Amino acid sequence: MPENLMLPTEDILEVLSGKDQQEKTLISSNYSDIALKATLNFISQILLEEDTKDTLFHEESVVREMEKPFYDILSKNYPHTVDESDNREGTQAYPHSIVHNSSYQSGSDNLVTIQASEFDKRVEKGKKFLPGIDKLIVNFKANKLSVASTSEQGDDLVRVGFEGEEEKQENFVRNQLRDKNKSNIDDLDHLEGRNHKVSAPCSEETARRNTLFDKVLLKHDNYMKELSNLREAVQREVRKFSENDQEDVDEIKKLLIQCSHAVYANDHQMAEDLIKLIRNQSSLDGDWTQRIAFVFSDALEARLTGTGSEVWRRLLAKRISTLEVLKIAQLIITVCPFPRTTMYYANRTILNMAKKTGVLHIIDLGIGFGFQWPSVIQALSDQNMKGIKLRITGVDFPRPGFRPTELVEEAGRRLEDYARSFNVPFEYSGMASKNWETISLDDLKIIKDEVLIVNCFWRLREIGDEAVSLNSPRDQVLKLIYKMKPHIFFEGVLSIQTFSPFFIPRFKQCLNLYASLFELLDILIPRDNKQRQIMERDFLARDILNVLACEGSDWTMKPETYKQWHQRTLRAGFEQVPLDPAIVEECRENLTEAYKNKIFFIEEDGNWLLQGWNGRAFDALSTWCYRSLTK
Repeated sequence: MPENLMLPTEDILEVLSGKDQQEKTLISSNYSDIALKATLNFISQILLEEDTKDTLFHEESVVREMEKPFYDILSKNYPHTVDESDNREGTQAYPHSIVHNSSYQSGSDNLVTIQASEFDKRVEKGKKFLPGIDKLIVNFKANKLSVASTSEQGDDLVRVGFEGEEEKQENFVRNQLRDKNKSNIDDLDHLEGRNHKVSAPCSEETARRNTLFDKVLLKHDNYMKELSNLREAVQREVRKFSENDQEDVDEIKKLLIQCSHAVYANDHQMAEDLIKLIRNQSSLDGDWTQRIAFVFSDALEARLTGTGSEVWRRLLAKRISTLEVLKIAQLIITVCPFPRTTMYYANRTILNMAKKTGVLHIIDLGIGFGFQWPSVIQALSDQNMKGIKLRITGVDFPRPGFRPTELVEEAGRRLEDYARSFNVPFEYSGMASKNWETISLDDLKIIKDEVLIVNCFWRLREIGDEAVSLNSPRDQVLKLIYKMKPHIFFEGVLSIQTFSPFFIPRFKQCLNLYASLFELLDILIPRDNKQRQIMERDFLARDILNVLACEGSDWTMKPETYKQWHQRTLRAGFEQVPLDPAIVEECRENLTEAYKNKIFFIEEDGNWLLQGWNGRAFDALSTWCYRSLTK
């Protein structure tokens, strides 16, 4: 690497400490708007793709229904689908692809013959040749599947990279699927009122469809309009329904606390009477007090009957479609400033550092769908930094089922398309690991002269603490990050007080926390919003049940405050980097512009950027540096 492209230690510290103010002003003033548009439209693009997938899956189900009678006539067993096989005890999970033949015809005889033949071949080949997922490397560059040796990676690690012909082959199949199902998708769009939806661009199409790509992913954004519409809907509800009387709120909380004492004392009669009384004042689609009464009464009943762990496992096994999860994420990013502000601060800092390097490597622990990075790719292009090579390593937990790398794989494909559209040199690799602390440095392929950024937002709480092992996995992951020697480590956490091991104080802590969250949702989102209902019923209610009705190893919801994370990060060896005052001020201005009623706040404490509302900090961000860089 040429010397003039390397980022010396003193320059890194200058950027991080906020001294290089002149350089920072080169970032355009409308970056916040660009970043938000890119993120929200990136989500919209994924929603588009998921809609298409759901339609194709429905058609394949219809085909299977057509095929089965022919197998019965021939006295043959109908082959299980991949999903069915994966759910049978003792069946090996394996990657799968949906193959539709280009010779699709309206005649059912031809369709059944072709589909049955291809399906049999696919199943048999998969069973015969594919290794277990704990040893699988998906190598697109070499265009092959291979079994990893123990020396190459941990037992639970699955890697995926993008640079070869495999992507072209899969996109060809995807195009064939899209063409053959166009009429079905158009009919579905008409029924659902989405007549203006366009087909999702794939990798091969990006080069010749830049205009459409920009329109879908970048330029067409109704963020402020959507926010305004949601606020108007909430205000109509306020006029229609009287606001909660504080006496009513206090009465619900008093009943819930009384019931918790009865449950703890194992007084079934008293507890059952109180649960019945609470449910008479509860509703899943009422105001926030009625909703929280409903959820907490269910959790108390589960603890009383000793079914907490059983119900918890059933909720964990419940499958929520990717489409719904993405819609929820889109809603939260639109109405709540916490994720936007966190990503804005990190991305602005990254762009400042990128100006003095030739290779920028971002390791994203918990990449999810990759929402954060389209705006960085766009900004690298807009700020005349196209010569910088961007490397992103996406790490996440394996997805249940037959495609453990699905999340990191699809995130990489979309980001690769994005980088190609903006002519930004790009390299992506992804890995799915159940235990992040077992990832080796070799797996991350860190290059000596590159600027290394480690990014981890809101996912550290999913890692076990001292209750799981005396050698805390949380501490081990932080030590692993330190061994990477990052130039900067962004640590974003949900700052929530650690729950007491004793039930009564734990119940009160949980009630106060989630009462605030449910009240905030009432302020931001209309009560009849479908995504809000799913979020409360399938995510928040699940967490509440885990805290109140589970014990031992089943009690996994154990958050920590930012001060506790601060101590863990210091013990790992990191040096904290001061917050950049200019970027913090930009965050404040963005918040004021979007929320003129000032219901949210941004504060600083010990070089942590805190965000919250109603006097309670929920989100915390801090930046850290490998200690030797400060010496």
